[in-house]
This record gives sequence, structure tokens and C-alpha cells, in this order.
Amino acid sequence: MKARFLLLTIAMLGTTMMWSATLEQAKSAYNKGDYAKALPMMMEQHKKSPKNGSVCHWLGVCLYKTGEVSKSKEYFELAASRNVAEANRYLALISYDKYDFDAAEEYLDKYEQALTKAKKPTDDIDSLRRCVNKAKLMIDHVEKIVIIDSVSVDRDKFLNAYNMSRGCGSIGNADMLPNGFDRKDVSTVYASESGERMLWSKKCGDKSYIFESLRLINGWDDATKLDSRLNDDGNAVFPFLMQDGLTLYYACDGNGSIGGYDIYMTRKDMESGEYYMPQNIGMPYNSPYDDYMLVIDEEKNVGWWATDRNQIPGKITIYTFIPNPSRVNYSSDDTDIASRAAVKRYRDTWEGKNYSAIAQEVNSLSTNALSSIKEFAFSVYNGVVYHSFSDFKTPAGAQMMEELLVMKKRFDGNQKRLSQLRKQYENASASEQKTLRSNILQLENAIDKSRQDIKWMENSIRKAERN
Repeated sequence: MKARFLLLTIAMLGTTMMWSATLEQAKSAYNKGDYAKALPMMMEQHKKSPKNGSVCHWLGVCLYKTGEVSKSKEYFELAASRNVAEANRYLALISYDKYDFDAAEEYLDKYEQALTKAKKPTDDIDSLRRCVNKAKLMIDHVEKIVIIDSVSVDRDKFLNAYNMSRGCGSIGNADMLPNGFDRKDVSTVYASESGERMLWSKKCGDKSYIFESLRLINGWDDATKLDSRLNDDGNAVFPFLMQDGLTLYYACDGNGSIGGYDIYMTRKDMESGEYYMPQNIGMPYNSPYDDYMLVIDEEKNVGWWATDRNQIPGKITIYTFIPNPSRVNYSSDDTDIASRAAVKRYRDTWEGKNYSAIAQEVNSLSTNALSSIKEFAFSVYNGVVYHSFSDFKTPAGAQMMEELLVMKKRFDGNQKRLSQLRKQYENASASEQKTLRSNILQLENAIDKSRQDIKWMENSIRKAERN
């Protein structure tokens, strides 16, 4: 009898030692952040000890970190019921990501109470609570827009999905910057249609700022860092300038964001040249995830923005929408407001109408198709005439053509100005004519020089293309 009892005791001790050893292995992988490796081991430990609050929490974290967010919730709830304080933080995050901001606030309250009772710091609660409070205000003002299409694309090639008209300008990577500019740590670059203005984001120290440069007669101006207010103590990236040359959209992960990058809008003061205080454009554009690169094509009357709210590995989602002439919001009493804010089903925005034909038309009118439209007539040689930038055989020729068009536009403007001054001169007093005579002379000289520069540029283009 004693021998049997001894054998049973040894067996139980052996089982306990095996359980402990396996748990230590699981905790080792967990503490290293290797949640995929720790997950099956933690699952096994939970089967052996389903009432262990710590194991429930560790298992929940492993599921959460490996993308099984819905499954993780039940284990966090078990852990929270067994007084594991941090489980409430994860429950708050899950509720927040599902746009249940009231529940998120309740879980944060429980988490804070537990930390306060244990006399532990509550600093990690503050940032999430700020996001929850901002999101609660934002969801009461969800803009009513029509989203006509949604497509998931590779994260590193997402700019190809922006089927912009030429009038919008262009967006690309650091290679777009003129020669002589520092391209290190540069992300997305925006260039205006004329090619005379560029904006881009560049990292300086530990933050990214938006820079701007203008092309002058004798080359590009020095890069100017835009007002640091655009950063909001975070990173400012993905700039896009509207065709009015004043309205700027960009993304920022600063204090005003509700999670990751949010899309902001600001306008330039024509008198001071400074930008006004930026405004977060709200939902449905912004979410608890990263949202960025908003572009509005006024020629097609469509817009795009990118988001990773759907959490598809290696992919991001591009929404195509119809911009409103003026903002119209859903009623805050709408029972489906959370779904509308999150864009759970983009076709719900159609409200019984069918926008498939518009989406197909937008997608069919590609940038390449637009570039085939005759934009100018430039005689190269032997009767060969170029009508668009796609006709050029050399990058140098195309770039010089952009410069030539700018020069001709400036030349035409000066000619018009000269004609106005001459008319003023005819009806001016003697003292006014003296001033006007000087201005007219200066403008005539500038026009003569421009005429020579244009002729030189035309010959340079022909030489580049012939070679």
C-alpha cells in the first residue's frame, strides 16, 4: 500500500515538474516576443490549468499579437475576472478598435483603478484615454460620403492605385526630387502639374517634417521646412496639394490623432505665406489604425485615401470616393454609425444607387490615357511633332519640355502685362508716364531675354531627342 502511494506521489511530482518546465519554455518565448512560438505552448498550459489567470492572460496576448484578436477576448475576460489588471488594457484596445468607445472607457477605468490600488504608475493609460475621448467626439460627426470602390494592394506599391489626372500633379518616391536635393530618409514626394512646386516628407532627427521647394528661373529654391505646427509633436508625412495651390492634405501621428496616422487638412494664407492651424478631417477617413495619402482629383471628381484598418498582412486598402462640395454628416443618432465610421461595407454608402459604372469609368481613364491627350504641339525634326510627354524618347527631353512650357507660360503672362502697361501709359499723367516708362522698358528687356531663352531651350530639346 505504501509502495503504491509512493509511486502515485512520484508520478504527480513528475507531472507537476513537466508542467512547470513547459510553462517556463512558454514564458521564455513569450518574454522574447516570439508569440507565435509561445502560442501552442500557452494553449496547452491553459488546458491543464484553465483557472490560472496569468496563463489566460498570456494566452490572450499571444492570440492578440498573432492576429487572432476575436479569439483573444474570451481569455482576457477570464484573466480580468481573476484580477489580472493588464487584461483590462487589452480589452480596452479591442473595444476601441471595434469602435465601441464606451466599453473601451469602462475597461480603462477598471485598469486604472487596479493600478492605483496596487500603487503602480498609470502613464500608459493617458495616451489611450486621449484617443478614446477624441474618437467619442469624432464619431458624432461622421461625414456622409459615397465610396465607389475599394481595393487591397501591396503596401510597397500602393501609389500605383492612385489613378490621377495630370492636372492633379504627381506623387512618387524620392527619385522625383531634383538633382542636388538630399534624398536620404525621404518618403512620398508630390509635384504640381507644372512641375514648379514640390512637397515631400523627410526625417530630421527623430521626427518627419514636410518640406517645400519652388522652381525659379535660375533653378530650384532651397528646401523650406513647413511650420512645425503641422507635426503636432509627431511626424508629418504624405503631402498632397490641391490644384488651388493653397489646400494641403497630409498625414500625422501627433497628439490630435486617434491612432497611428490620421489625415489632416490646412490652407495657406496668401498674404503671410504661412499655413493655418491644421484640422483633423475626422471619420470615416480616419480610424484607430493608419490612414494617409488623401488625394482629390477635381477633374474626375473623385478622391482616394489609403488605410490599413482591414489588417490584411502585407496589404493596405485604397478607398475611392466622391468628394462633397461641402461637408454633410450622418446623424449622431444613426444606429449604424459605428459601421459607417469604420467603413465595414463600403457599398452601404450607395444607399440604393449603383455607382459601379462610375467606378469603372474612373479606373478605365488611366494616367497613361490622359497623357495621350494632346497637350502641346512641338516640332522636333523632319516633320515629327510631339503632342504629349509620352512621345519623348529621353528623360532629359521630357524634363526640358516641362521647363519650356513654364517659360512660355511666363512669357505669355509678361506679354499680357506689357500690353496692359502700354494702355495705362496712353491715359496716364506726365509723372505717371515716367514711372510706367521705366516699368515698360524693364518688361521689354525681360521679354527679349525670355524669347532668347525659349529658343535656346527648344534647340536643346531637339538636340536631346535627335541624339
